[in-house]
Amino acid sequence: MTRQTSVIRASLIAVALAAGLRAAPPQVIAIRGGRVVPVSGPAIENGTVVITDGKITAVGAKVAVPKGASVIDAKGGWVLPGLVDAHTSVGLAGERRDGPPDELSDASTPQLLVLDGFNPYDRRVGRLVMAGITTALVTPGRANVIAGQPAVVRLAPESPDAVALLSPAGVKLSLGEGPKKAFGEKSRLPGTRMGAAFVVRKALLDAAEYSRKWKEHEASGRKTPAPARDLALEPLARLLDGRLTAFIETYRADDIITALRLVDEFKLKAVLMGCTEGSRVAGEIARRKIPVIVGPMGVGPRRFETEEAGIGNAATLAEAGVVVAIDSEDEMGIGAPEELPLAAALAVKGGLAHDVALRGITLTAAQLIGVGDRVGSLEPGKDADITIFTGDPLYYRSRVRTVISAGKVVYEP
Repeated sequence: MTRQTSVIRASLIAVALAAGLRAAPPQVIAIRGGRVVPVSGPAIENGTVVITDGKITAVGAKVAVPKGASVIDAKGGWVLPGLVDAHTSVGLAGERRDGPPDELSDASTPQLLVLDGFNPYDRRVGRLVMAGITTALVTPGRANVIAGQPAVVRLAPESPDAVALLSPAGVKLSLGEGPKKAFGEKSRLPGTRMGAAFVVRKALLDAAEYSRKWKEHEASGRKTPAPARDLALEPLARLLDGRLTAFIETYRADDIITALRLVDEFKLKAVLMGCTEGSRVAGEIARRKIPVIVGPMGVGPRRFETEEAGIGNAATLAEAGVVVAIDSEDEMGIGAPEELPLAAALAVKGGLAHDVALRGITLTAAQLIGVGDRVGSLEPGKDADITIFTGDPLYYRSRVRTVISAGKVVYEP
């Protein structure tokens, strides 16, 4: 073989390889003909949403359908962002609730990562997707005072590696009956509400000292010996620095006041969860500009601390100026997680504005759990997590028509 022939052959091989490596054509989907509700802006009648390679690229009334796009006809339906459940333990306890979603060996376990225990193949996760819920903040349960680090998950990921949207999303704390019952029955700390507050306060003071030692080490140019790493104190140190959010689950008014006291003392960036009696102290919550993920609104709570559950709670908080998201609170005996739209509808019946309730299970929920830049509204650049309903999702007769997660159709009844 001559040198010239070799060069020509090598060139042909290079061309062939380049052709094989050429990028595949973009995957384009156009949803058209329905009532598009971006949530971040006014509804668009007979609107169009264009998805390209898993991202929303256009939303509007006069958006042209790209040539070659797969078209989904949404005529007669409502096109919304995928719903967001801002507080659930689904995927941690098992399909048959065969184990607690908590590590009960200690009342304080901030070192635990929810992502290490989340099962994306739990059938309850699939039921959430069928209900139009595409994103959730999964947290440990309510038994531990400091329970671990929640994760924001995509409920219908393309692969197991794509489950996490944000991990860790913060640190989960609980005050009230949960820890008191779980550990008091074993004659272990905390057996009282005072004991639970002590557990939080001591852990945060220990974390502050741990953080101080590390800062001194860094300030010395790393010339002094580095403190021994402590996986339990590291997330609490980030909590104190404001790099992580404290998600504090608390229901009774006195427990809410204790939570506010701890937030004030340690200058925490916090979100209150549950907050059944939040209406009683709405002014105090609003004054501190602390958002709330509202829990039980109906009847049938499993614990005394939710006896005062009422559908007017969310409205009272919002009227006071509190930013409100909504969760289904299935663990409290109120309903199933797939009934998230029902929880929002009950809040509307209790006086909450319809648009605020809808934001409470979409954009506001996404913002409070740290992923509002990716999901929760229909805007160009955001992930294409979309649910098409037969009508208003807060109307009891509406049903899910199509669910899209990251640009893939994952459910059609």
